[in-house]
Amino acid sequence: MQPTSCVLGIDLGTSAIKIVAVSEDGRVVASARESYRTNFTAAGQAEQDCQDWLIALSVTAKKIRSRLGRKASIEAVALAGQMPTLVVLSNHKPVAPAITWQDSRADKWVSERTNSNLRRDIYLKTGILIDGRYLAPMFRYHHGAGLRKAHLILSAKDFLFQALSGLAVTDPSTASGYGLYNLHTKAWDLELCQLWDIATEQLPAIESSSFRVPLSKRGSQLLGCRPGTPLMLGSADSVAGVYALTGAQRLANAATVLTGTSTVIMKCDSQPRWDLRSRYLLTPFAVDGWYGCEADLLATGSARAWAAKIFSDGANKKAQTSFWQSAYKVAPGADGVLFAPYLAGGEQGVLWNPHLRGTLTGLTLDHDGARIARALIEGMCFEIRRCLQVFEEEGPLSDVRVTGWMAEIPEESQLLADITGRSVHAFALDSASAIGAALLSGLIDYEEYFANTRAAIFSPSEQSQRYNEIYARYVVQFPATEGPPI
Repeated sequence: MQPTSCVLGIDLGTSAIKIVAVSEDGRVVASARESYRTNFTAAGQAEQDCQDWLIALSVTAKKIRSRLGRKASIEAVALAGQMPTLVVLSNHKPVAPAITWQDSRADKWVSERTNSNLRRDIYLKTGILIDGRYLAPMFRYHHGAGLRKAHLILSAKDFLFQALSGLAVTDPSTASGYGLYNLHTKAWDLELCQLWDIATEQLPAIESSSFRVPLSKRGSQLLGCRPGTPLMLGSADSVAGVYALTGAQRLANAATVLTGTSTVIMKCDSQPRWDLRSRYLLTPFAVDGWYGCEADLLATGSARAWAAKIFSDGANKKAQTSFWQSAYKVAPGADGVLFAPYLAGGEQGVLWNPHLRGTLTGLTLDHDGARIARALIEGMCFEIRRCLQVFEEEGPLSDVRVTGWMAEIPEESQLLADITGRSVHAFALDSASAIGAALLSGLIDYEEYFANTRAAIFSPSEQSQRYNEIYARYVVQFPATEGPPI
């Protein structure tokens, strides 16, 4: 029997590396994941060991090869990855642990060195709203004393590409996380490089997401693939995840919600649309000529894990399931409790306020962990609704597509439909970002993939009107602040 040809999609995520093997006819024929540790020792710190990524990559690839056996041959590899996460190399080796996008230590330093005019100018050039979680200011803050010792400044996915190919290359969607990519010139912006004291020689070359090279000898050893297997540059995890739910033909007018450690909400457009009130990011998409209007909620999956740890035995999955089931049974509005879910030391979304903190209101002695947890997940959905309303100012949304943990929990997908008042198409995928990376290789029939990829559809229930009233109270209690106009 002839083995099936497949593409490995690899997502270097915030908490784990995920690999899927997707056949040419769009079926996921194997999947695996391996977690790694994040160091949160100091206040605001979030660091990872790059070597842990490579170990996890090798372990996960071995699992995939074992599960494929002789049934499939690997014809190509494609990448996606967390961003913005900083890796600094000297003589081809990391000089320090990677600083992840969760790290908030540079936020105050950046806010003190930028004003509204500078932030507006950066937004008009790059589509980003600058803070301490972008690679350029992050590098300047953490590595300022050794600026010239750094030979290369890379994002996490670009580090992985360099480890597998020996080349320092990034794509436009990942380049946007550096805080230096000019959307107009489609190149590194020299003025912004000077602002953060970074030489262009320290930055990777910029190529399209479809850029491919053969796996290096080291790369084939790490993955266990034959030497010379094509390696695709791929894209940011958010962009790859959206592509897994939309492809190239279904981009317009749909909103995509990617739930993981954080949550990304994105609407794609065939032309760049800067927000006049600087509320969302403008991200170059993996399909040439398309852009994503993007809002990122910093604490969602991480907030759920926090709640489970506080209110149940977080190490016991059965106890966690029982805890969340009790939360789902609580009536809408959590008996008067409102929870602003800003637990990551600030919030982005469409708020962009590094000073926001998680806030509970309406709490009494009668409330228990289930009601607080119910208020937390309602608060997350309220923030998603706030983002969708901003996106809809540019035109109506055709539907909302969700993947990640929310798509795997019917109660939470239904809650999102009730709170947003929209039909929610929930795609329970092994890893949307890894699948999207594989699809971007161009070697998979994505029409067949979409024909075989089913979504569970959740329509707003009779609870939706009740949630309109609760949402009105929520936005009064936790209002949006005005960003600098452009």
